Amino acid sequence: MSKKKVNIAGFSPEDTAGDCWYDKEAANRAIGFFKDCLTHVKGEKAGLPFELDSWQKDIVGALFGWKRPDGTRRFRTAYISVPRKNGKSTLSAGIALYLLFSSGEAGAEVYSAAAEREQASIVFDIAAQMVQSEAILRENSKIFRKSIVYKNTCSYKVLSADAFTKHGLNASGIVFDELHCQKSRDLWDVLATSTGARVEPLTVAITTAGYDRNSICWEQHEYASKIRDGIIKDDSFLPCIYGADKEDDF
Repeated sequence: MSKKKVNIAGFSPEDTAGDCWYDKEAANRAIGFFKDCLTHVKGEKAGLPFELDSWQKDIVGALFGWKRPDGTRRFRTAYISVPRKNGKSTLSAGIALYLLFSSGEAGAEVYSAAAEREQASIVFDIAAQMVQSEAILRENSKIFRKSIVYKNTCSYKVLSADAFTKHGLNASGIVFDELHCQKSRDLWDVLATSTGARVEPLTVAITTAGYDRNSICWEQHEYASKIRDGIIKDDSFLPCIYGADKEDDF
């Protein structure tokens, strides 16, 4: 057991680790899943192994490497804000697939969520193509129009913002794409409460910048910023904010 100093956009998980510990083997297993089991499906890298960039490795390693004293994952929520065209949707798809195939969660229910079903489908469609491209994943799952089923007991599905239809879910993993597009907090709140029966649920919000300061995205952005800056202490929340500082000359 060890504690690893990793700087993630100005935040070091070690500084707030407390009794938590860094499981290097678990972190490397998650990072290796991307390279060994996933391929890019778009652009000039299509068909090549999904080798994470250094900043992506820090995030994936932190999410799946840091553990609580009881051995469950430390982080239950991650807010990841990155500029456009940095592979946000591809990273989201990989995280969702790792939660489906390799997290060890019994009866896993993983969801891609967004303000609109079309937006939510972007991440899912990338994930589905990744599964189709890897024989081991393809042979152990069934791909449907809006869901992937693994071993008949675990599933990954697409959700949109009609939150009133989402009660009764038992989510183990949630990937919110473009959180800044959420017009209300309804879907966020419904899915957050759906994780209550899980031992180590994980909600990952990945977004580009928005401008609405009366939104669930701004609320999460401010909360993440205060954790990063040491104003708020929350060992279960991973803040990852990449962008220009206020004083930078854009």
